Amino acid sequence: MNAALPVEVLKQHLIDPEICIRCNTCEETCPIDAITHDSNNYVVDPDICNGCMACVPPCPTGSIDNWRLVVRAEAYSLQDQLGWDELPREQPLPEAAGAAPAEADATLAPAPAAAVAMPSAAPGASVPPWSAAHPYVNLYTHKTPVTATVVGNYRVTGADTDSDIHHIVLDFGELPFPVLEGQSIGILPPGADAQGRPHHARQYSLASPRDGERAGYNNLSLTVKRVTEDH
Repeated sequence: MNAALPVEVLKQHLIDPEICIRCNTCEETCPIDAITHDSNNYVVDPDICNGCMACVPPCPTGSIDNWRLVVRAEAYSLQDQLGWDELPREQPLPEAAGAAPAEADATLAPAPAAAVAMPSAAPGASVPPWSAAHPYVNLYTHKTPVTATVVGNYRVTGADTDSDIHHIVLDFGELPFPVLEGQSIGILPPGADAQGRPHHARQYSLASPRDGERAGYNNLSLTVKRVTEDH
C-alpha cells in the first residue's frame, strides 16, 4: 500500500482589515514587494512572502500581527484577502499534515536579527499612567517640547468629499509620554506665523486608549479635521 504524500503547511501572514488604518507603512517597508492593496484592504501575497518580518515592527496598530496555519495549496489568495471585512477563523488542518506547527515554521525563512529585537508583546504603552485618579499633566511645555514620529496618517473621509479628516498615529519611542483617555495634547506647528513668531500650541483630543494604538508600543492617535476653507 502506498504511503500518503506529506501535506505542506504554510504559516500564512495576514493583515487584519478591522485594525488596519491603511497607512501604507507595511507596503513601503516590505523589501520584496509581497504586500499590496486596493481601495479596500492591504494584503500579503503568500507566493512572495518569505517571512522576513521586516513589516512587523513598523506597523502602528498591530494589524500585521496575524498568521493562519493552512495547507499551502489552499492558502488564502490575494482575491480572498482583498474581498474580506474580517480575518477568517483558524481552520483545522487535515490529518495528513502531521506535525503542522513544525512544518509551518520550516516554510518561513528565519527572521533577520534586526527584526527579532521587537518590543514586548505585553499590553500597555512603555510608561502608562500609574492611576487614572492621578493623570500626568504639563509634563512638557512650549519651552520644553518633545518630538514624536508620525507613523500613521490615514484619511477617514472619502476622496470625493469636502471634509478632510485624518486618523494620525504618533510614536514617542523610548520617551515617557503617559496619557489617559479624554486628555488632550498640544501640537506645536513648525515654522513661524506671519509676524515671525512661533506658532501657538494647537490642542487635540486623544482618539486612542491609554495603551495606545498597539500593545507594547509607546504611541497614541489623534483624529483631526483639516480646515479646507478660509473663514
